Amino acid sequence: MTPAEYLPRPRRPARVAWALLGAALAVLAADAAAQQASGESEAPAMQCQQPGTIPDRGRIERSASLPMDIRADDMDAPGNAPMRFSDNVRLVYGDQNLETDELIYDPETGEVMVPGWLEYSDALLRLEASSARYNTESSTGRFEQVRYYIAGAAGAGNAGLVQMTDQTHARVKRFDFTTCDVEDPDWQLKAGDVDLDFERGVGTARNARLEFKGVPILYSPWLSFPLNDERKSGFLYPQFGSSSDNGIDLAVPWYWNIAPNQDATFTPRLIGDRGVMLGSEYRFLTRRQAGTFNLDYLPDDNEDDRDRWLGRIRHQARLAPNWTSRLNFNRVSDEDYFLDLGNDLESSSIQFLRSDFSIAGRGQFWQMQTTFDTFQVLDRDVREDREPYDRLPRVEFDGDWPLPAGLAFRLNSEAVYFERSEGVTGLRLDALPELALRVVRPGWFFEPAVGLRGTAYSLEDSESGDDNPARMQPILSMDGGLVFERRTASGRLQTLEPRAFYLYVPGREQEDLPLFDTRELTFSFAQLFQTNRFSGADRQTDANQVTLALTSRLLDDSNGRSIVDASIGQILFLDDPSVGLNNTPEEGRSVSASVGEINWRPTDRFLVSAGLQWDPEENETDVAAFGLRWQGEDARQVQLGYRFRRDSVDQVDVRARYPLTGNLNLISRVNYSFKDSTALELLGGIEYESCCWAIRASIRRYIRDRESEKRTAFFIELHLKGLGSLGRRPYNLFTR
Repeated sequence: MTPAEYLPRPRRPARVAWALLGAALAVLAADAAAQQASGESEAPAMQCQQPGTIPDRGRIERSASLPMDIRADDMDAPGNAPMRFSDNVRLVYGDQNLETDELIYDPETGEVMVPGWLEYSDALLRLEASSARYNTESSTGRFEQVRYYIAGAAGAGNAGLVQMTDQTHARVKRFDFTTCDVEDPDWQLKAGDVDLDFERGVGTARNARLEFKGVPILYSPWLSFPLNDERKSGFLYPQFGSSSDNGIDLAVPWYWNIAPNQDATFTPRLIGDRGVMLGSEYRFLTRRQAGTFNLDYLPDDNEDDRDRWLGRIRHQARLAPNWTSRLNFNRVSDEDYFLDLGNDLESSSIQFLRSDFSIAGRGQFWQMQTTFDTFQVLDRDVREDREPYDRLPRVEFDGDWPLPAGLAFRLNSEAVYFERSEGVTGLRLDALPELALRVVRPGWFFEPAVGLRGTAYSLEDSESGDDNPARMQPILSMDGGLVFERRTASGRLQTLEPRAFYLYVPGREQEDLPLFDTRELTFSFAQLFQTNRFSGADRQTDANQVTLALTSRLLDDSNGRSIVDASIGQILFLDDPSVGLNNTPEEGRSVSASVGEINWRPTDRFLVSAGLQWDPEENETDVAAFGLRWQGEDARQVQLGYRFRRDSVDQVDVRARYPLTGNLNLISRVNYSFKDSTALELLGGIEYESCCWAIRASIRRYIRDRESEKRTAFFIELHLKGLGSLGRRPYNLFTR
């Protein structure tokens, strides 16, 4: 990464589009001082289109060698007197084209005068003016009663006077800009006086205002803005909303462009019922490092009578070839910070705030990572002896080395020191060396493997009295499958893929082993082929079992897209598993739950997915999931999700957008828990969108804490295409 690779550029001050006009006017000359634009097509006049981008002025090069062509029905050249062209005058120079009824050119002074109307176009803009005067020697001139159309940006507007004071400076009087129909604009950006400094790449406006439907909504007596695509210090557009427990919520960010590789944003935020919060963010980027630092501070919260703050650090660095470090630090002042000051259901449900630092390296066949991580507990219902352990540190080393004759040696290992204020603490060492044979042939594969897993501890305050327990278990597995293919009557490719997986792990006593970070994995189709049903190394399942599974796919042969894929599988227990999570043996059973999954994609706009886990011994559903995503050719869009887990979750989530007219859409979301008989989140809103502006208003009601207390919030966003957005939308309703 080189210094030229600057920070991202999405954050721009509330800049005005006069910069686009000014940059284009710099190339306006009827002589050889033209500049060429790179690759942009001209935007049609009087049409409202989606905004684009103007070529960076730094990429426009002079081409003085280009010929100039002037044509007219009549020309008068009396000696050394000014040359006069009249009737259907057309001047062409490179990509520039000037048309008028009369053009006067004085070769002695370099003066070009157009006493009447003119039309000018190039790769940057099309321009009409009532008259113009330009001096090719001093690069000065003036253009009166100007109307312009900016190519690629769908922008247009008017200027009473454009005066070029020299080759690098211009002044614009009585300026306006819009991306709407310039004859009848819904919104306009206006300014009384604009100075353009092309050498510094900076413009300055006075008495600037933004009008929407004829009503001024923003005003600034003085405003500085860039004339190119570089970042510029200044205010960003304000964000506002309101909620039932916090009142009005208004934020006005100010952006500071410190250097090409550094910037900062300071955001004063007025929270009506709580006070004024100051948010800050600093970013930097170098050849080897990148980082973001955030600090939000609310002094003396009016509701809670205490200071509230949030601190975040994100940092990553390249220490050496193939070695990197990452820091992710998060802390808040109190457990209720996200409940009171968060803006969505997701942040309100955070139980543990994790901070971690890691150093990672890799080679051709191995990778290693050392991690230090800690947790801030935000859920008051979590007892001290149930809090997650800090891992100080966790060292992982994994490898996969190929050997002759298709053999491979694999190693998964870690060393972790677990620390917590309550309960047993100590060191855990775990290693699983494994020898595997890989046989892959057209239509089939077979992979047997044998490994030996060893786990040892050095504990403090052990509940069993044994401070150095250990466990050693061999693991034998065999995985194999077939792939059959056939052509359907429609010409598509269908596969049939049976698969069998055998796992043998002899039982070992594990009652004396602590539970540091081990949980039972969520049972799924992928879990049918794992050698352990627990996460972490504190428990290793015993097994003597066979998994049988079948997958079928229907593929579009023209592009390889999967139209339908379906899988089903089940574990047959040859011996009853005896290892449980909390030192209790598993209930004896002969088969696992049957697991089935299906995905159907008849078109790119439609997807249906479903999953089911059925317990044949209990004759009931353990887990069920259903998802649907559909997007019409217009604004119609629907997403439906349903989740069920026995004795735990029973929820439906429906999101929809429905067009009432070509411009007006209704949006909604319902997230409902059947288990709790309550709505987790309700959202309703309306969107209006034209070719040059859009407005979105929505109201949300969602659960903010474990006591099911609900918050009602209102959001509104006005988006002026080609300029920016005011306000704030709650989140992106539809995701992939």
